[in-house]
Amino acid sequence: MVFDAIEQLEAKINRLIEQHEKAKREKDSIEQKLQQKESEWHHLKGQIRQYERERVELREKLDKIIGQFAGLDVSE
Repeated sequence: MVFDAIEQLEAKINRLIEQHEKAKREKDSIEQKLQQKESEWHHLKGQIRQYERERVELREKLDKIIGQFAGLDVSE
């Protein structure tokens, strides 16, 4: 009877250890995915800043070109 109780306790402990190891693997996997997403986010944030700078440069160039056209005398 005591031997059965010890075997049941051992089985429960083994199941708890397996559950803990599974949870740890899932946590590690989720942390890795989070790091990948954060890396992607930083990359995309850098791209957005670059696109915003390019947009400003293009706007300045277009304003300059429009200003040149506005200065032309086309009354002929």
